[in-house]
Order: sequence, then structure tokens, then C-alpha cells
Amino acid sequence: MRRLLLLLTVLLLTACSSPPPPQPTPSLAAQAVTFPAADGVTLHGKLFGHGPTTVVLSNMGDNDPAEWEAFAPLLAVRGYSVLTYNFRYPAYTNSFTPAMAVGTVPDLTGAVAFARQRGAEKIVLIGASLGGITTGKLAAALHATSVVIIAAEQDLVGYGLAVSPAELAAMTQPKLFIASQDDTNTAYSDTQSFFANAPPPKQFHPFPGGVHGVHLFDTAYGDELRNLLLSFVTDTAPVG
Repeated sequence: MRRLLLLLTVLLLTACSSPPPPQPTPSLAAQAVTFPAADGVTLHGKLFGHGPTTVVLSNMGDNDPAEWEAFAPLLAVRGYSVLTYNFRYPAYTNSFTPAMAVGTVPDLTGAVAFARQRGAEKIVLIGASLGGITTGKLAAALHATSVVIIAAEQDLVGYGLAVSPAELAAMTQPKLFIASQDDTNTAYSDTQSFFANAPPPKQFHPFPGGVHGVHLFDTAYGDELRNLLLSFVTDTAPVG
């Protein structure tokens, strides 16, 4: 009997001292989604993570979301829902038209409507180049909590897409502008002018070199850019 009691005591102590089973890691796998643009055109995207704040990432003129898709899990693991998507026109098109440029407005409007239908309480808009102009144009109308504009001018001359003075004046949420100092695609001075015309609160962050927009992720400054974006989002639209 004494042996049996001793054995039971040892088993009980062993069970109590064993580490708890590991908790499952939240899946960061992207969910393919479709949703309508504001004018009914069907758009395709990917949804990462879960959370009451959705970060919507808008493409450059090449319409390739690959760089955003690589960045999105870094936000998702911090408790954000992240939506990447394709504009309505083909990626890397050789015939970019004014209709394509103007079409980004209902596209981003539809992306935000989709996020809100899924329960988003706050929206953060981040756009680069073409997506940056559209982000600035719609920031106030879509009631974004905060905004990031990368390598974008205020007016895409000749294509009918511009941020009007009224739209710019209404951008009263926190804003971060980013540009490469020798960018030959969108002049550094154009992004600086966009920033200068915007009301506060606002920040401007320059990068050396001439790499355009999200291609900065693939340079020696990639980690700096990632950390800058993560800090801005978590500071201006904290989870919880």
C-alpha cells in the first residue's frame, strides 16, 4: 500500500510539473477573396489575419501586390486584419490609360467597403505611387484612421487622377509620407510638395537612393521601411 501511495504521489507531481502544451500559432496564411468595386467591377485580393482594424494596401502602377503580400503578415501577427488587392486592370500593362487611373478610386472604395462589411472598426490606408494618389484622394471620404503615402504626387497629370485642394484639406488624420531622394519615377520634389500641402498631423521620411515605392523593401533599407510602417500603424491605430 505504501508503495502504491508513493507511486501515485510521484505521478501526480510529475503531471503538475510538466510544461503546458504549446499554444497553436495563429495562421498567417492568406485567404483569397473577391469583392465588388464601388461601381460593381469584381476585384480579387488576399486577406491576412484578424482584428478590428483593417490595413488596406494599395498597389503601384504596375498593379503587382507581391511586395505588399510579403509585408502583410508582419501586421497580421500584431493583431491587424490586412487586405491586399489588385486594381481592375492587368498587372504590368503596356497601355496604361486614364480610365485605369480613375478606376482605382472605385476600386479602393470597394476594398474599404468590403473591410467594413467584415467588421472593421478602423481603417488604415497605405498606398504607393498610383495607390498613394488614390489613398490621398479618398482618405477623408473613407474616414481612414491614419494614412501612409509612398512616392506619390498630388496630381497624375494627363490621367485625370488628382487629390483636389478640398480633399487634401480634409485629410486631418495622422499622415506619413515616404520618398526616395533620387526617385526618377516620381520626383522626390513632387512627394515633398504633396506633404507640404497636406494639413497636420503629418510626418515625412526620406530614403537615400533612387528606388521607387515598394521596391525599397528589396534594398538595404527594407528593414527600416518595414519598421517605420509598423511603428506608424501601431502608434496611430493601436490594436485594442
